[in-house]
Amino acid sequence: MKKTLLVLALAVLAFVAWRVLGLGMADHFARSDPERALAWRSDHPEALLQSALRHADAKDWPAAKADAERALRARPIDGRPLRVLAQVAEQGGDKARALMLYRQAATLAPRDLPTRAWLLQHALERRDAQEAATQMDALLRLQPELLEQLQPQANLLAVTPAARAALLNTLAAAPPWRAAFLAGLAKAAYPVDAIAPFFAALKHTPDTPMAEIDPWIARLRNENRALQAYVTWVNRIPDNQRDALGNVFDGGFEIAQEEQPGVFAWQTPVVPGATAYWSANRGTVGENSYVVEFEGRRTPFAHLNQALVLPPGDWQLGWRAKGVRLDSPRGLVWQIRCDPAGTVLAESVPMLGHFEWREQTLAFSVPPGCEGQQLGLRIPARIPAETVMNGTLWLDAVAITPVYKNSLNAE
Repeated sequence: MKKTLLVLALAVLAFVAWRVLGLGMADHFARSDPERALAWRSDHPEALLQSALRHADAKDWPAAKADAERALRARPIDGRPLRVLAQVAEQGGDKARALMLYRQAATLAPRDLPTRAWLLQHALERRDAQEAATQMDALLRLQPELLEQLQPQANLLAVTPAARAALLNTLAAAPPWRAAFLAGLAKAAYPVDAIAPFFAALKHTPDTPMAEIDPWIARLRNENRALQAYVTWVNRIPDNQRDALGNVFDGGFEIAQEEQPGVFAWQTPVVPGATAYWSANRGTVGENSYVVEFEGRRTPFAHLNQALVLPPGDWQLGWRAKGVRLDSPRGLVWQIRCDPAGTVLAESVPMLGHFEWREQTLAFSVPPGCEGQQLGLRIPARIPAETVMNGTLWLDAVAITPVYKNSLNAE
C-alpha cells in the first residue's frame, strides 16, 4: 500500500513538474517564438496573441482570427486579441464591427497604443473632435514622445472653430503634455490670427501657468504685435498682482522675484559674477528694492529686463538708486530699446561710485511703428574688459510717465 502511494505521489510530482516546466518554457518563448511556446503549452494566451499578430502582419486573416479567438478564450480580460479581431473585421469590410471591437479592446486594454491610434484616426476621419481629443490625450499620456508626430493633428483641432472647445476641455485637466503642445502650437505655420482665438480661450482655464503661454507671447512680440501680447499677458496674471500694473509693472519690486509673472514683469536670469535679489532696505519706497552685488570680475550684465507697451510720444523714466562703491569703467545704465528690432531709443547717464538714495530721470521718445519696447539695466561695455564690475547697486520706484509738451511754449 505504501509503495502504491509512493508511486502515485511521484507521478503527481512528475506531472506538476512537467506542467511547471511547460509553462516556464512557454512563457520564455511566447514573444520571441510563439510556435515553439505553443508546442510546450497549446493554450498559452500570450503565445496565441503573438501568433495572431504575426498572422495579421502577414495578412493571413483566417489564421489571425483563429489564434485571436483562442487567445481571448484563454484570457478573456485581455483586450489585445479583440484588436486583432477588429483588424480582421475591418479587412472584411465590416467597419461597424471593427469599431465595436476596437472600443471593447480599449476598455479591456486602455494602454494598448495601436488600439488608441486606430480610434484617434477614426475620430479624425469622422471629424469627431471630442473623441479625437480623448484618444490623443490617452496616447500622449502613454507615450509623450508621440507629440512630435501628433502635433499637426492637435494643431488642426486648435485652429478649427468647431473642434476648439473639445481640445480646450482636454487641456483643462492639465495633461502632462500640455506645455509642450502649446509651445508647438505657438510656433506652428498657421498665421497668428488663426491661432489667436485658441490662446484667447485659454483664459477660461486659469490653472494654465504663465510659463506655458510664454511661447505664444514671444511669437506675438516677434511679429510686432506687442499690444496683443500684452493683452494676452494681462488676462493671465493673478488677481492679487493687478495692483502692480502700470507702464512699468511692479516698479517698486514688491512682488517676490520668483513670482514675477512673465515677460511683461521683471526678468532676472542668473548671471555669473553677480548676485541679484529683492531686499527690504531702509530708505526705499514700499517694503522692497532691487539689489545687485558684483564680485569684481568680468560680468556681461544685462540681467534686469521688462517688456513694455508704450504708445508713440514723449516719456520720462524715473527711478531711485543707491550705489555702494560701484567701480567699473562703464558703470550701469538703463536702456530702452524698440522691439523686436532692438533699436536703442535712449540710454541713461551711467550709475557709478558711492552715493546715497537719489532720484534720477531719463527722457525719451517712442516713434511711430515701435509698438513694443524693452527696458533693461546693463553694463554698456564695448569690449570684454569693460564688463569688470565691483560694488552694489540698489534700485526702487521705477516708473514711466508721459510728458505733455505745452503747445504755446513750443511755438
